[in-house]
Formats: sequence, C-alpha cells, structure tokens
Amino acid sequence: MYRHLIFDLDGTLIDTIEDIRNAINAALKICGYDYQYDREGTKGLIGDGADALLHRALREKGEDLQAFSELKPVYMRLYREHNLDVARPFDGLKETLLALKEKGVDFCCVTNKPEPLAYAVLESRYGKNFFSCIIGASDEYPVKPHPGSTLACIKKMGYRKEDCLYVGDSHVDIATGHNAGLPVALVTWGYEVDYSKIRADAEFVLDGPLELLKV
Repeated sequence: MYRHLIFDLDGTLIDTIEDIRNAINAALKICGYDYQYDREGTKGLIGDGADALLHRALREKGEDLQAFSELKPVYMRLYREHNLDVARPFDGLKETLLALKEKGVDFCCVTNKPEPLAYAVLESRYGKNFFSCIIGASDEYPVKPHPGSTLACIKKMGYRKEDCLYVGDSHVDIATGHNAGLPVALVTWGYEVDYSKIRADAEFVLDGPLELLKV
C-alpha cells in the first residue's frame, strides 16, 4: 500500500471548472471578445497553469502579448473573487480520503493553480492541515509537468519515493508523476478531454473515488 498520495487539484480533488469557466467568460466579455466557453470547451483550456489557459482562451490571439496582458489581470481578479462560488470536492472523495487517513495514509497537493488560491480552496473544502504539504504555482518552480514542485514536496516531507503515488486527472499529471519517478493513478472523473487515449499510460486507472482504497 502507498503511504503517501500526492494529488493534483483541479479535476482531481475539487470540481473547480464552473468557477474557472465563469471567470474566463466574464473576463473575455469585459475585454471585448464576443465568444464564450461551455463546460466541455473549458476542459480544453485547463492544464499547464493559468497562463496557458489564457493563451488558449484567446484562440487566434493566443500569442498576442498585448491581448494576453490585458486579459490576465481581469481573469485573475475575477477568479480570486469567485473561486469558491461553486467549487466542491467530487462526490464521495472526501469520505474516501478520511477513510484512508484512518489507515495512516497522508496527502499532499502539487498543482499549477497559484499557491494562495490552492490553499484557499483546499482549506475551505477539506479543512486546514488536511494536506501535509501544498505546493502551487509560483516563481520558485516551473509548472507541471516539470517535476520540480513534486520533487520538492517529496524532499520537504522526507518521503521515500517507493512509498509515494501521484494522483491526477490528465495527461499532464501522468507526465508529472513519471518525470518525478513516481507511479501514477489516473482518475477519470476530471477534465481530460478523452480518457481513452491516455488510460494505458498510467499504472492505475480509477473510475471512482472508492477505487483509491484498492491501491
């Protein structure tokens, strides 16, 4: 049994997509764009951090630095103000993690979400100190799938790699775990556009939270 689970956040621990979608749609409208994203379209924007999300959201203007620099502060302000409007743990997940805690398993979170926002949403929905370590996007580490933040988490906590399992919902998470030298459990309740294309790349595939208990 793995003693330490290192989780991704968006699409893995918390269903955050509606708050992200609402913020990006409002930001696009404020900045003068005449298109919006539905839930499925927003899935295609997520992964690789906020900057990548915004470049993708800008479509044909994605490489336009002026358009990006105008959109980013508007989006970040709106998302900071509304990141907890709808966000919640996926059904059954918190109960499963509590059962694992009783077995002596502990949890960390490594995410491309800006670190202050990661702390805010996790502490609000799971409670303070539920996660032994939270590392979010900052100037200290490159964004995932670079393994820097994951390896920093392992070092900070004094874990042995053989006791760790990386848990995430996307191809970015599979690459992150493997780049850090960890096995990966892919959860299929998240935001990857097509899970059939990546299931074989993970050591474990979990179609529901209770399947975590088997690993």
